[in-house]
Amino acid sequence: MTTSEFQLFDPDSDIPGFRAPRNRALLDYWLSLRGHRRMPRRADIDPSAIPNLLPHLMVTELSGEPPRARYRLVGTEIVALAKFDFTGRFADELQFQDAEAFDYAGCYAEVAASRLPGRGLSWWLVAGQRARWIEFLICPLSDDGQRVNQCIALEDYEPLDLVERDSLVPVARR
Repeated sequence: MTTSEFQLFDPDSDIPGFRAPRNRALLDYWLSLRGHRRMPRRADIDPSAIPNLLPHLMVTELSGEPPRARYRLVGTEIVALAKFDFTGRFADELQFQDAEAFDYAGCYAEVAASRLPGRGLSWWLVAGQRARWIEFLICPLSDDGQRVNQCIALEDYEPLDLVERDSLVPVARR
């Protein structure tokens, strides 16, 4: 199994390669909304423009210092694989299914501090202890153009068969 990773990137000069085309589609959409600004606003997002991404999409609200990420919207595919709807919960109060107890809350804090998007890759173990990847993208949103107060994120997964999906343990509260 490979080690989990998270990398911020400057979308004007250094766009990473993506395993999952949906993550690249979200980045392209975010860039189109951003225009010449550093970040778009939450109000700029039109769900009808990205219907194929919605099941894999999350919107988080950031508050406090250091910022804590609260999930305001969690897509249906994420809920199905998590076996738990964590809408309304903070990222730092959840134990996700990845094999290394990856710090997703820290990823949101890095995006907020840098005002840059970040791409991550983590791994979960499924039936028979097979490692499968989870690729995610977190993009900052700002109401005032300076402070990140929300993020739009997407998770996509290495394809899982029915046995592997059934073997996933539910996300749990810490």
